[in-house]
Amino acid sequence: MMSRKSILPVVLVVLLWAGHAFAWSFAVAGDSRNDKDGILPQILSAVDNSDMEFLIHTGDLENTGGDKAWETFRKRTNGFRKPLHVVIGNHELRKPGSREGFVKFFGLAATDYSFTHKDAHFAIVDDADGSLTPETLAWLEHDLAAHPKGKGGIKALIVAMHVPPRTDGIFPHGTVSVFGEQSAALLKILVRHKVDAVLCSHEHMHYVEEWDGVRVVVSGGAGAPLVPFQRYGYYRIDIGKGRVKESFHRVRPARKTR
Repeated sequence: MMSRKSILPVVLVVLLWAGHAFAWSFAVAGDSRNDKDGILPQILSAVDNSDMEFLIHTGDLENTGGDKAWETFRKRTNGFRKPLHVVIGNHELRKPGSREGFVKFFGLAATDYSFTHKDAHFAIVDDADGSLTPETLAWLEHDLAAHPKGKGGIKALIVAMHVPPRTDGIFPHGTVSVFGEQSAALLKILVRHKVDAVLCSHEHMHYVEEWDGVRVVVSGGAGAPLVPFQRYGYYRIDIGKGRVKESFHRVRPARKTR
């Protein structure tokens, strides 16, 4: 018969396991174009050799768009063994790139698409040209309404897009003049459907903001030149019991050791 002292560690292990039994994680990173410091390969390796289940790349895969550039990206990510979900960025629209070409090359239904993984639903939004069009917002509204929290096992809702919305602390470049108003319309949709987080890049930095109850995570350090005082890296996103938590993981340039 086990003593009280010998039972205690077992109980603690069981409690710890139970607390994380339904928890899982994935990674998000964007802006890997012009990667002269070997950042993206390190991110891929880190995710591949971890418990993170997939990677969302939030756009600007290469410096230009088109099959030749995307084939380069495919070769760079060829050894990655886990699912890789891509978001269209403004550099994907650089000639000879196009939305139609992007969809065909990566085998997508459209540049706005969605998927569900375990207890989380993901809506991928196309704002690559710095605009949240009425059509895009209508698509998002419909998609979130079709995948509400509390039904079909969905406990978390996440939106991914390239250009971050205009918030109190984020002033994205290269957007249309009414992007502020479009962002306000987006926020109403996010709040109405209780979206947990918006994942984006475009700004070559790492930044997190609480936007009227919605977590906005900017992860733009996958290899493109950084803004001053920023570091390369990616975010790990943990999901458990309907809660979403991000943590930044730094990646050092391949030629540097410290």
